[in-house]
Amino acid sequence: MSYAQFNLIEASDYNGLVGGNPTTSSGTLNAVWATGGGQTGYGQTAVGNVAIGQSVAATNWASLINSVNSANSHQGAAATSLSAPVAGGVITYLSGLPTALTNIYTNRGNAVAQGSTSTTSVSNASAWSDYANFAFTVSFANGDAARYFFNAGGQLRLTCSHSNTDAGINAAMNSLCTAVGNIFLSGQNSGSRSIAGSSFNGITKTGGSGSTETLATNAGYFGLNTANTLILDQNSGTAPYTTTVQVLMYARTSAANVSGNGDNGSSVFVNVVLDKISGNGVLGANSTAVLTVFPPSTGNIANTWGTITVSGSSTVV
Repeated sequence: MSYAQFNLIEASDYNGLVGGNPTTSSGTLNAVWATGGGQTGYGQTAVGNVAIGQSVAATNWASLINSVNSANSHQGAAATSLSAPVAGGVITYLSGLPTALTNIYTNRGNAVAQGSTSTTSVSNASAWSDYANFAFTVSFANGDAARYFFNAGGQLRLTCSHSNTDAGINAAMNSLCTAVGNIFLSGQNSGSRSIAGSSFNGITKTGGSGSTETLATNAGYFGLNTANTLILDQNSGTAPYTTTVQVLMYARTSAANVSGNGDNGSSVFVNVVLDKISGNGVLGANSTAVLTVFPPSTGNIANTWGTITVSGSSTVV
C-alpha cells in the first residue's frame, strides 16, 4: 500500500519515507538527515525503520516529521507546515510530506547560517625575492566527518596580505593581495549553494577587485583529488608587474572514500603562493596568509563533524 489519504499507514509506507541507513535515495529522510553518501548526509542520528507487521506509532511519525522540519530549517527554506503528533495521538495524512522530503534533498547543500569561525594566520619573518609559500592542513577525525562538514554548509576561506607598501614591486604585491579578496572553498564539485544568504560555487571569490586568470569554480572539496589543483591565479594590475607578480592558490585532499560512504578524504591541504615570476626587487617581510574555518550552524542539527584541526607553515625563497 502506498502513502495516500484515507489509506492505512503501514510499516512499509513509513519505511519508504524514512529510508534505510545509509541511503542516498531522493525522497527519503535519512538520505539527507543521517549518513547518506557522497554529497548528501548531515550525519545526524538515523530515524529507524518499523518492523514489517508492526504498527507505526505516533512517536515514530513524530521522529520523521521533526527531523524533516529540522533539516528544512537548517537549509533556510520556508516552513513545511508539517505538525508532528504527540505520543499516543492520532497520525493524520500530510499531503505536503512527500514534497517536503523531495525539497530537503534538492536543497541539501544550502544552509541558512554558519557557526563561529576560527582563523589560522601564518606570516613570514624574512624578506624574499622569488616566492612565499604558505601551506595549511585542515584535518578532520575521518572522511565522514569532513563530508558532514561540507554537506551541512561548512566552508574554508583564504586571504592574503603583504604589509610592505614601498614603491615598486612591494606596492604591487600589496595591491594584488587586496585585489584577491576572499576565496571560499565549499563542498560541491558543480553548481551553486546558498550559504548564510549568499550564493557559492565550489570555489568562489568575494570582495577584492580585478580579474582572475584562473578561478576553478568546480574545485570544492568533492571536486579535488590527491594532486594539487590550481584553484586561483590572479596577476598584478600594476604596471610594469602585470605579468611578473601573481598570487596562486592550490588545494588537494588526502584520499578518496576513506569511510566507504563516498567521502573525499579526511584532510584538505591548501597552499597560498605569493609569487614574483621574474625581474629585480626584493619583497619585504611579513607577507601573510590566513585560513578561516566557517563551520556549519548547530541551530537545527547537531555537530557531527567534530573538532577541526588546522596547522600552517611558510617557506620563502
